[in-house]
Amino acid sequence: MPPAMSQVLILDNDRAMREMLVLALRQGGLQPLAAATAEEAEQHLRAGHADQMLLDLNLGGGHSGVTLVQRWQGLGLLRPFLMLTGTPDDPALDALHACPGFAGVLAKPFAVDQLVERLKQLGAG
Repeated sequence: MPPAMSQVLILDNDRAMREMLVLALRQGGLQPLAAATAEEAEQHLRAGHADQMLLDLNLGGGHSGVTLVQRWQGLGLLRPFLMLTGTPDDPALDALHACPGFAGVLAKPFAVDQLVERLKQLGAG
């Protein structure tokens, strides 16, 4: 029996980026779950739908990937995750190094095949 596909929660407020990530992950053999808002992402986490996460750093609407990770860690909802950002030198990212499941930062633009491979490694770990 083949192993179950890893469910990857994608949280990005940019619709075009979300749609591109969904396509790339599907083609890479992963099962994407797209969320446009922090609230929608948290619903997926509470329902146990995600094995790992792909989060944008700057989400708009008063949310950041860092503050959400800290919230979800406190609630026991945190899953292994990668952070996507166009600002990889943002000092806010330093806080993530103490978070369990933090698998690194991927700077935009990034190679889609590199992203899929990192997520597969994260799911296997």
